[in-house]
Amino acid sequence: MWFNGQPLASNSLDRGLQFGDGHFTTLVIRHGHVEFWQRHWQRLQQASSRLAMGLPAQQDVTRVLDDIAQQHPNAVAKIMITRGNSQRGYAPDAATPINWYVTVNPLPSWSAQGIAVAQANMQLAQQAALAGLKTLNRLEQVLLSQERQQRQVDDLIVCDTSGNVIEAVSSNLFWFDGHKWRTPRLTLAGVDGVMKQEICAHVLPATVSSLATFTEFASAEQAFLCNTVLGPRPITHINQRPLAKSVLPEVVYTWYSNVLSNSSSSFS
Repeated sequence: MWFNGQPLASNSLDRGLQFGDGHFTTLVIRHGHVEFWQRHWQRLQQASSRLAMGLPAQQDVTRVLDDIAQQHPNAVAKIMITRGNSQRGYAPDAATPINWYVTVNPLPSWSAQGIAVAQANMQLAQQAALAGLKTLNRLEQVLLSQERQQRQVDDLIVCDTSGNVIEAVSSNLFWFDGHKWRTPRLTLAGVDGVMKQEICAHVLPATVSSLATFTEFASAEQAFLCNTVLGPRPITHINQRPLAKSVLPEVVYTWYSNVLSNSSSSFS
């Protein structure tokens, strides 16, 4: 094997690099505490189960996160799990141990400033076996990020190949249609985000998981995006149309303000 033109002794590579054969979660450490840890760990467990892949011991992962939190009390940590190393060929060897990685980056400040969104030209493929998971296969999101940059919009709302609204480039989506809060149904595509789960469980529990076209979504009275790192962000315009309400719902704003000032145990 050669790397950047230089020969290497090994002919084995991480399957995460070769095939995107793995999954990850991105979490926030704030004031030295890991936010929503149980949901992140549950996400890793579910992904490993559905992908028939091993999982590191939880105490090993939390020990690393504790060390990171002591050195970086406000940070973004990304936990990646792969099916380990192999040579060529898709078929995995069940005896190969997994690899897991943790990276650390600065934590951005939260802003409740509104954003303008537009419909993405690119569509997401449908695959029920992977829907909801945050796998290492992120080429769709790479291309969507390029499209967003080229079009110079704050974010893009992405549909699947059947025309159903799924998510933004790296955030989940909620909208109010005048009667109910709704969020896209993610049975064939999309990522079931940790913050989306928290909001549905504790903040907007009457939210309806819905199949909707972009036209249906675009008629919303109020809408917002959310992910673990950037928090909830209100949408002010959809395809240049101003929304009737361009702020976060008060209950979401209050809840997240409490999250920001949270001082509970290290693994909340």
